[in-house]
Amino acid sequence: MANYIVRQEFINKCYYLNYNKVQKLLQSGADYQAIPAKVSQQVLIILDKNWPSFFQAIRAYNECPSKFKSCPKWQLYKDKKKGRNILVYTKQGISKPQLAKNQKILLSKSELFFDCRISYGSHRISKNCSSG
Repeated sequence: MANYIVRQEFINKCYYLNYNKVQKLLQSGADYQAIPAKVSQQVLIILDKNWPSFFQAIRAYNECPSKFKSCPKWQLYKDKKKGRNILVYTKQGISKPQLAKNQKILLSKSELFFDCRISYGSHRISKNCSSG
């Protein structure tokens, strides 16, 4: 939804909606609230980095097209059912009681558990986590 809003605003008004503006527009919506606010914010932060990168690529292409195989293209929309985006769960988005009690990661606002070999309080999570 966020990418659609940013893209349509740019196409129709030649105006870029930054993170703060998109976050204010979406914060009361069902999609934004379906996952923890910190996770929703991380998705918007990634989007807010991607669009300026696109603009920078367009400028670089206009300066020297020979450095590119083709002109940079818009970000495509993902399928509403199959195509989803990256979700970034920070430490605040993980259930600490489950981690301490069962050495399982429980993602907030979900029933997804991941078994991991970690010590509670450790800042590093093993790369050998498996979905449970």
